Amino acid sequence: MKAGIYQGIKQVSVEQRDKPAIGPKDLLIQVTYAGICGTDIGAYLHGGDAVGIYPGNEFGHEFVGIVDEVGGQVEGITKGMRLTINPTARRSTETSGMNTTEIADMTGAFSQYVFVENAKLNENVYLLPDTLKDEVAMLTEPLSVSMHAVNMANVKQGDKVLVYGAGTIGLAAVAALRSKGVTDIIVSDINDFKLGFAKKLGAIPFNSMEKSLPDFVKATWGTLTGNASEATWNADAVLDCAGAPHILKEYMDNAKTNSTFVEVAINMKPSELSLFWLLAKEVVLKGSRGYVPEDILQSIEALNSPDCRLKDIVTHTFSLDELPQAFETASDPNKAVKVAIKHG
Repeated sequence: MKAGIYQGIKQVSVEQRDKPAIGPKDLLIQVTYAGICGTDIGAYLHGGDAVGIYPGNEFGHEFVGIVDEVGGQVEGITKGMRLTINPTARRSTETSGMNTTEIADMTGAFSQYVFVENAKLNENVYLLPDTLKDEVAMLTEPLSVSMHAVNMANVKQGDKVLVYGAGTIGLAAVAALRSKGVTDIIVSDINDFKLGFAKKLGAIPFNSMEKSLPDFVKATWGTLTGNASEATWNADAVLDCAGAPHILKEYMDNAKTNSTFVEVAINMKPSELSLFWLLAKEVVLKGSRGYVPEDILQSIEALNSPDCRLKDIVTHTFSLDELPQAFETASDPNKAVKVAIKHG
C-alpha cells in the first residue's frame, strides 16, 4: 500500500509499506479522506517527538474510510460499511507498547489502510449515516475535540461564549456551540483570514492585534458588576483554543461571576493565576483533553445536520501523492485552515 511517512522537520514522503494484517477481533479500513491536524503541522514544522510522531512512521489521525477486512469475532460491522474511529483507542497500550497520544498520532490516516485492534462499535469505531459525505465526515475527530470542550463548559441555549483562537479547533467550537443552540459567540484571533471563517460559521469575529478584546466584549454584550464591585464582561463561558500565556490572566481579570473557563489548546508555558479573583468570582477552571464516545456521536450528528457549515473550513484538497505539497500549504496560516487528503 501507499503510506504517508513522517521523516522529520519539513520532511514527509509517500512510500510503499506492507498492508496491515488483522486478527479475529480487528478491522482493516481503507481510507477515503484524511485531514491534516495542527498536531501534524507542529511535527512537520518543529519536530514530532513531543506529540508521539517519530521519524520513519506512518501518521495522521483525522479520517473516514470503508471497511475492507473484518475479523471473525467482530460484531455489528461488515465489509463495505463507512466509518470513522477514535484514534486514541485504535490499539491498546498494553499490546502496542505506546501511550494513547502515540497510538493516535501515528494512526496512519495518510496511508491507504488503517488497522483497528479489538474493534467495537461506539467505543473505537463509529458508523456514519449515508447522508454524511466523506469529505465532511473527515471533520468528526477535530469537531469531537471541540464538542468535548463545549460539553465540559455545560453551556445552554441563550449563553454567551467567547472563543480564543480561529484555528480548526476554535472554528469547530463554533459549530459545536451552535449545535447546542448557542448563537452569541465571539471568536478572537489575530489572523483576519481565519476570522473570516468564524464569521461564515455564525460567530462575531474580533482581531485583538491592535484593540482591546475585553473592551470589545463589554461593548458587545454589556458590562456587569462582580462580587468585589469590579466591572466584568458578560460571557458565560470562555474556551481557550489558542493557548497564549496571557489568556488565563485576561479571563480572570474580566470574568463574569460563576462563569466557566475551559482550556483546550496545548500550552507548555506557565500562566499567571490570581487566587483572589478565583475566590471572589467563584469561577470554574477546567481542562479539556480529547473526547469520549458521547462527544464523537454528537459530532457525527452535528455534521449530518443541514445547518452545520463546518465543511467550509476545508480550504484545500490534495491527493495522497501530493502529501509534501499538502503539508507546505497547510503550514501557511494565511492560506489554509483545514487541508484534506483525498485517497484513491
